[in-house]
Amino acid sequence: MAQRPYDADEHTRRQRFLKLFQSFDANTRFPAPYVQFAGKPLAPLADRNWRYDVLGYRNDIHADTRPASETLRVFVVGDSTLVDGQVFADTVPGRLESGLKRIHGEGARVYNFGAISACLNQMIALITTRLMDLQPDVILIVGGGTDIFQPWSFDPRAGCPYNHFVSECLHGFFFDQTGAETDAEELSYDRLQEMIFNRLENLRALTNWQSDIWEWEVVRQFEVSLKRLARLAPGIGAPVRFYLQPTIVRKTELAADEETVASGPFLAYLDRQYTRFAGVLDRLDLAGGGQAPFAVQDLSKLFEGESRHLFTDIVHVTSEGRQMVADRLQAEIAAFLDTRTGTSV
Repeated sequence: MAQRPYDADEHTRRQRFLKLFQSFDANTRFPAPYVQFAGKPLAPLADRNWRYDVLGYRNDIHADTRPASETLRVFVVGDSTLVDGQVFADTVPGRLESGLKRIHGEGARVYNFGAISACLNQMIALITTRLMDLQPDVILIVGGGTDIFQPWSFDPRAGCPYNHFVSECLHGFFFDQTGAETDAEELSYDRLQEMIFNRLENLRALTNWQSDIWEWEVVRQFEVSLKRLARLAPGIGAPVRFYLQPTIVRKTELAADEETVASGPFLAYLDRQYTRFAGVLDRLDLAGGGQAPFAVQDLSKLFEGESRHLFTDIVHVTSEGRQMVADRLQAEIAAFLDTRTGTSV
């Protein structure tokens, strides 16, 4: 077979991909029914002093049948921004729980359902296949960022989990009955990298990756997902709130360390897409309130006027930033409870 001519741009993309290849980690993204992946149940994290709960999420005690002692049960669903923290109490959900306990007592519990790299469609599947049966009082979703930036670096198909192309590639190699894959050379780590990279390149060509059409398809799929969630919400049994998560491109004044978190072209893309996602929230007109089954809000500008160093990358934040997010979510819950009880909380 003739050898393909050398392509400098493809070589650069492949070298960049190989650096990212290590992120396909079985402990942080273990296959989970219907939701693509979560943390590997009970797996310790090598560089962190904690392990996942039996469901694969960052909780000291996993959510189960609700006991009578839980007078307030809050679920927070999202991506890796919810996983950050030295201990559970240092995470956004943990900080939210501490704040709620100060006001509502020890019966207030917050459960963390953040999964590293999870996109909105995975969060919706998690809510409808598992969480809605666990009697939460309210479900808060903090997301949107992964739906923007993951198609840029990983699976380019809008709304797909970040590693879906990898799963398809492996499935084809082991189970393709036509022999197209099974007749190939013996699988090795290098061969695996080559197969996965080639599939990624093919999908990028098919989706017109990084074109205007592709960018708008990312926006369209986000809107489709939110509309689906709005239709599902009345049957979930608890109010659902979606918050477009904070991002560095909405911070007016960047601290020194924040100025180099990503390349100029990528930050420009992130800026365009966040503006478009915010427009989706405006068009949906789902500000809602109180007991409305579903509502959306744009929190992307939460740190807009801050000059302090708060971002460690495009969406992850420092401990101060996590506290600010938790405080905002606590205010949202206070408004929800005030409407529910008809009293001040």
